[in-house]
Amino acid sequence: MAKVSTDRARQAGQTAKQEASATAGQARQGAGAVVGTAAEQVGAVTGEARAQAGAMAGDLRARVTEEADHQARRGAQVMRQWADDLSGLVDGADADTPAKSLVAQVADRGHRAADYLDSRGVGGLVGDLEDFARRRPGAFLGGAVLAGIAVGRLAKAGSKANGSGPGPDERPGTPGPGSLPEDAAPPQLPGREA
Repeated sequence: MAKVSTDRARQAGQTAKQEASATAGQARQGAGAVVGTAAEQVGAVTGEARAQAGAMAGDLRARVTEEADHQARRGAQVMRQWADDLSGLVDGADADTPAKSLVAQVADRGHRAADYLDSRGVGGLVGDLEDFARRRPGAFLGGAVLAGIAVGRLAKAGSKANGSGPGPDERPGTPGPGSLPEDAAPPQLPGREA
């Protein structure tokens, strides 16, 4: 009887071992399936994020281009108006003078520049600038320096006109009207001691 119970215990142990092995195999298969599904989901989310980022970048690029073209059209309208005003001055002038000829040339160039901006837009302007920079880099850099100096002077003149810079009779670092000399003590309020 002891032998029979030992054999049964051994068979039960083997059966339990086989079932545990089968359960572990199923668990491994299940874990592998979960990992595969998770990897697919991560890939799908990553692909969707890339697609959305690309769409957003394209939308932003289109909006910037549209705004730049709108500003170029506005600039062309203003330039055309100035050229028309100059042409009116030339038409109203009495004598044929060098000044009249110069103003007529400026008006003509203004009309041509406005037509260029209307027809080519910002993209054409940028493309032409790139071509010029490749063909004549020295002239392009020189023009960029001159344009930078002109913009700096305009900004400086604008800041003086707005009152943010020193006045015409003031030098930077000197006391302005109403300021105290450096060695003067500030006024004391009554009832307070320094």
